Amino acid sequence: MRKKLHAVERDAGGLFVTLTYHEDHPAPGECKRHLEVFWKRLQRRFPDISAVWKMEPQERGVPHFHLMIFGIDFIPVQWLSKQWNDVVGDTDTHRKSGVELEPFVNQDGKLQGYMAKYMGKEYDTWPGVEEGDEWAEMGRWWGCLNRDQIPYAEWDDARIYLDQGEAIQLISDLLDEWGVTIADGVIPPSLTINTRGDPLDRLDSLMARL
Repeated sequence: MRKKLHAVERDAGGLFVTLTYHEDHPAPGECKRHLEVFWKRLQRRFPDISAVWKMEPQERGVPHFHLMIFGIDFIPVQWLSKQWNDVVGDTDTHRKSGVELEPFVNQDGKLQGYMAKYMGKEYDTWPGVEEGDEWAEMGRWWGCLNRDQIPYAEWDDARIYLDQGEAIQLISDLLDEWGVTIADGVIPPSLTINTRGDPLDRLDSLMARL
């Protein structure tokens, strides 16, 4: 999940949505069916949107969903709440509190870095459940929706040529840092580094080592 969020354009904005259950404690498969139906309703009205979602436990153990929705900067919260309420069948009281909606602006990737950390917590099993419980094998707990529309950043190339001594020093340092073992005395003649964000920023940090 962290890799997916870090790969998003550094100025991509959208909406952060939280969907909660109040009266129900559904099974894992039922939760995901609710999310699927809810998303189909959104996509029928807003066909170009996309999202990264995560399912996680509330303090009382009931699941809720977080979604980072891209491709739109406004959805009426009353309409959004009605869709979720209709899907899960909760009460009208829940309609007011079952959906939280906040716009986000991603400035130079700072938000996606925060959200990658916030949403990136992993679960081997659902907290507090015992073996044999249906939540002990909850399946996938995150994913992408309409992934072809997610605003992934494009790669840019930043090429630099060094003299032999500088190249050997820098490549050797990086191989040691990455824990890559090669035969003694063998130094690759070139090295390609894939990096998120502005490659020139990464390049500047590398050149500062020389």
